[in-house]
Amino acid sequence: MEEEVIDSSFFSDDLKEKNSIDVRKTGLENSFNERQVGSIAIPVEAVSSRATLDVVIEMFEQQPDLDAVPVEKDDRVIGVIERRTVEDNTSNAFKRFVAKTCGDYVKESPFTLNCSDFLEKIAARVNEAAIKEEIKHFIVLVNNRSFYGIMSVAQMNSKLEELRIQDLEKAAAIQQNMLKKNSNTKDFPFTVRIWNKMANAVGGDYYIAKELSEGKYVIASFDVSGKNFSAALLTITLGSIFSMLNVQGTSNLTSAKLVVMLDNFLQEIVPVGNFITGALCYVDYTAGVVELYNCGHTNVFAYMKDEEGKGKVATLQPPLPPFGMGAVTDAINAGEKSAYRMPIKPDFQINLYSDGFTDMQNDNGERFDEPRTKEFFGELFTTDVDAVEKTIEKTVTGWIQNSLLPDDITVMNIRF
Repeated sequence: MEEEVIDSSFFSDDLKEKNSIDVRKTGLENSFNERQVGSIAIPVEAVSSRATLDVVIEMFEQQPDLDAVPVEKDDRVIGVIERRTVEDNTSNAFKRFVAKTCGDYVKESPFTLNCSDFLEKIAARVNEAAIKEEIKHFIVLVNNRSFYGIMSVAQMNSKLEELRIQDLEKAAAIQQNMLKKNSNTKDFPFTVRIWNKMANAVGGDYYIAKELSEGKYVIASFDVSGKNFSAALLTITLGSIFSMLNVQGTSNLTSAKLVVMLDNFLQEIVPVGNFITGALCYVDYTAGVVELYNCGHTNVFAYMKDEEGKGKVATLQPPLPPFGMGAVTDAINAGEKSAYRMPIKPDFQINLYSDGFTDMQNDNGERFDEPRTKEFFGELFTTDVDAVEKTIEKTVTGWIQNSLLPDDITVMNIRF
């Protein structure tokens, strides 16, 4: 019978041996999730503190990826002996001759870890001890009793960075899906063009273009104070509020009621010291009216043609404070001027944007600033609607050049 030859190329690279460390089998290798200490702990067999350095020298020579070996004394693992320590004390024949036992070179662990510990929870304590005690490996136990293996501080930090990147990617995908879902305007009787770029993987800008009921629409831009996850969580909250409107009757929801509802809800959610600015357009297309509430947001620019066919601009400054502090509700209930009311006419346009647009800087550190922003929207007034997003992107990339965005940018162009 002819011997069968198996082509190794059929096997995935993931199944090939990637680590030359000779670890002992514990039966618990697949018992931990990737966020637990046990998932990165190396179950290496411990050596006696009375053993000579020759024992660990051989282990290091046979296992190039092994950086430390656990050391036990009186039936208890007390710490590790590191490769660098062994190499320094056996670098020549004389040093090797006078070398002592492993117990004389052990780096004792200031505390032990448990396989079930979560990396995020123990990271600060481990790193602090690692710096203070100049130790690179910690002893890991099972159920806080039996010795399991050792954990590298460097590997812990590398794993945490990997998990952080994974979390950011997931959060970014969730945020973008939420924004996309809440800005589908293809069936609107007017056009809305939106351009957004986050300064980081996740950001604090939020926008929405949504039909509330027949003939009534909300188009809004929000900017959450803070950066990254904390800001992104609040944008998720904003998204959940507007999603909640899907299951509620909105036919009787006036613009003022909507703004008050947002402020009251966010007041319960937004931490003290944080706030959310917002410019909200309530479009009653049937009545031919737009009501705009500017709550601490950037100036809104409204463009329309005069009798001579020339464009004129109205700068709508924020008469209301930001959301989340209860002050918006107080101002509206007090009867203070709160909304801009504008008739819908042919060629009427409204432009909303977050302050990342005015704050973007070029290579010389020069801000785009308010005058250029106003001039840009004046030019956008005559730009073909299908070229709006490309024009915004070209302006942003052309200005920042090689610089990084200091803040998220959202630009919304509404055309009637």
